[in-house]
Amino acid sequence: MDNNLRINKYLPIALLYFFFNSLFLPHGLLYTTLLTPLFILWLYRYRSYNYLWPFFIITVPFFIIHLLNGLNLLHYLKSYLLLFSVYVFAAAFYQFLINCRKPAELFKIILIFNIIMVGVALIARLIPSLESVFWYENPLTAGVQSFKRLKLLTYEPSYYSLLFVPIALYYYLKMLLFYTRDKLPALLIVTIPLLLSLSFGVIMGITLALCLVLLSDLKLFMLNKRLPKYMITIMLLLMLLLIIAILFFPNNILFLRVTNVFKGQDTSFKGRTFDSFYLGWEIASQKSVLFGAGPGQTKLLGLDLFRKFYNFTNFTEQNVGVPNSIGDLLATFGLVGVLLKLGLEGYLFIKTKVYENIYRLSLFLFVLIYQFTGSFITNIAEYVIWVMAFSPWLFTEFNKKILYKDQKNGDNQ
Repeated sequence: MDNNLRINKYLPIALLYFFFNSLFLPHGLLYTTLLTPLFILWLYRYRSYNYLWPFFIITVPFFIIHLLNGLNLLHYLKSYLLLFSVYVFAAAFYQFLINCRKPAELFKIILIFNIIMVGVALIARLIPSLESVFWYENPLTAGVQSFKRLKLLTYEPSYYSLLFVPIALYYYLKMLLFYTRDKLPALLIVTIPLLLSLSFGVIMGITLALCLVLLSDLKLFMLNKRLPKYMITIMLLLMLLLIIAILFFPNNILFLRVTNVFKGQDTSFKGRTFDSFYLGWEIASQKSVLFGAGPGQTKLLGLDLFRKFYNFTNFTEQNVGVPNSIGDLLATFGLVGVLLKLGLEGYLFIKTKVYENIYRLSLFLFVLIYQFTGSFITNIAEYVIWVMAFSPWLFTEFNKKILYKDQKNGDNQ
């Protein structure tokens, strides 16, 4: 009873983060940003408060260099404060995981609430005045003028699906490695929202992360005697669906987008990968390739660059941004910033022994890949995944030692 009460008291902030964080707010502003002072006061009671100081130790030298290279101080300070708010939220989330310890109950509540909201969103498709609240319409790829994608109450489908990643990976691994009842309903409840979001970067990232985790240790295939059968069944079903799609739906959206990706004609994929690195480099080079242009300067320095590069004059400072976490980091903090982030990821991977826990390893592999194909440096959904990946006490039932011990005792079957 005490554990349930301890977890449930965090339910409002969990629901706020997942479902309502940007509701009724201007684009780019989140309630978790506005709550930064409260998070700092809450952290003051814990040792995690001491983790706030490294932010200034790392960023102040960059500020001095950026100041010497020239900057727009107002834009810089606004973006700097936003970066700090993201850092504070990450520290608060880390402390939440320490206090909560067992977030599985929260995952279950969010999953159920999410599928209910998906049902509401499907009904909203029939009501023109409500449709745009839950669905995002944009040209998905070359040959598709517009398509509606699920975003629920967030501002964008890829952000919504990224929020869903820790829950999706948790349930996929539970279904693959453990004997659980009602696998099909759970599979549908987890998968349908991802498919409706049509966020190919997230879907491909989840698929790659799961495949890499399973291939990283072949003994995992022995944990659940049904796993090989599940894998073969999934492969056969995918082959069957592929054949049906080729024969009866040759011009479906999936085929069109995959074809466009390989042809280099998919503007979304190209924009989030190759274009982002090029634009990030060009923006940084206007000030310093080593240290970047600084927070808030991308919109100013990138406006003319974006207009020329995309041959599109309707760009404004508000919609200029490098849609790739590493590319954005390159533009803002240069090669030094990129190397610091990648180095820190590698250090924490070893320090927290991510490789010993299947779930945390899947999170790490996903976000390691995804940061090169999407996101941005102030995306709190990305940092939530990093924090979970580097939390050694999280979901210890996925620890390899426990999994293999349970296998010997026959508990996984």
